[in-house]
Amino acid sequence: MVHLSLLVPFLVGVLCITGICYHFLRREPRWFLLVYGWSVGLFIAVLALEVDPTAMPVVVLKDVCVLLGVVFLGAGWLQYGKRYGHLLAIVGWQGLGIYWMLEVGNYLFLHPEDPTNVILYAPALALFSAFCMHEWKAYNGGESRRSIRFMAGMTFVASGTYFLFAKVPLFASGLIWITAVQTSALVNLVGMSTSVGGAGFDSGTGEMVVPVLGSGVMIILACTAIEAIVIFLGAFITVEPRKNPWESYKKLTPRMKVYQKMSGRERRLRALAYTIIPIWVLNLVRNMSIIWIVNNTDIPFEVAHGYIGKGFSFLVLLALAMVVFDLVPEIYDDLLDIYRLGRPGKTKGKGDRARGTADDGGKKSKRAAKAEDEEE
Repeated sequence: MVHLSLLVPFLVGVLCITGICYHFLRREPRWFLLVYGWSVGLFIAVLALEVDPTAMPVVVLKDVCVLLGVVFLGAGWLQYGKRYGHLLAIVGWQGLGIYWMLEVGNYLFLHPEDPTNVILYAPALALFSAFCMHEWKAYNGGESRRSIRFMAGMTFVASGTYFLFAKVPLFASGLIWITAVQTSALVNLVGMSTSVGGAGFDSGTGEMVVPVLGSGVMIILACTAIEAIVIFLGAFITVEPRKNPWESYKKLTPRMKVYQKMSGRERRLRALAYTIIPIWVLNLVRNMSIIWIVNNTDIPFEVAHGYIGKGFSFLVLLALAMVVFDLVPEIYDDLLDIYRLGRPGKTKGKGDRARGTADDGGKKSKRAAKAEDEEE
């Protein structure tokens, strides 16, 4: 029986899963029931069993899911032009989906003060399963969408890079220590006196930690902004640039006219510099602010970290996303097409932002586009 303290996370998780399934699968009743039952069933099992996430069988199971997910999704992305590539991608999506569902238990039972991660992790399996539906249709002769391939590639690069740090103690401890040193230096600039201890392993949480001595706070991998960094990195590496993605725009800003003169590679490199560096610096500011708030106000760590800190991070990522969409609109096009997977038939709009996101590169003749409009 699910404990009463898990009632709110349970309701939030089910609501998120329901929203994902309704949006992407409401026109596919059989797939809706299959994906919804699979996602909610595993979610309930994770909550009800209350398995210790640090137990060796659970750790091994999650590691196997990660390995299968990353390897098969990467193989599917690289072989996307071949029919069996879609089957490989299905295995990869399911492996990563199961992993993130199991991580719900990790955060709820090891970090009960921060239940907001349920919103991010619980619906992952449902979303990835919705992608599996399109992969299965493509395997059986349906449309192979460029946007799904982009998501597969981005998830492969982002997950592969993230888990390299998450699963290899040497990489994890090094990144955490560097973050702790720079955070401590910033904290000292605002009047506190702190130093950095050595990296260690917390057997209670199964995480590498580095204490910021004098602050009462320990830095872990999640405090390094590695999650946000690898997402942007994966997007820039795997997006397929076009010669002039602004071709269908009625009006271009002066900045867009400058971007038009750049190659796809230059635009991606600039986007990398415009996002990765600010993410790293602003994350240090976030860490410093949390430590200062905890030590100089009556606001508890749970509120400062779980709500104030994450709210700040969300606003930063939102602002950076706007910069990326302006510089590399191909990413916006692919994400918009992902959103529109749950709204087939609505193709009115501008250029590639509305249609032409299949593997043909989005190139459709004016005659074909006109015929589609007449059918509507």
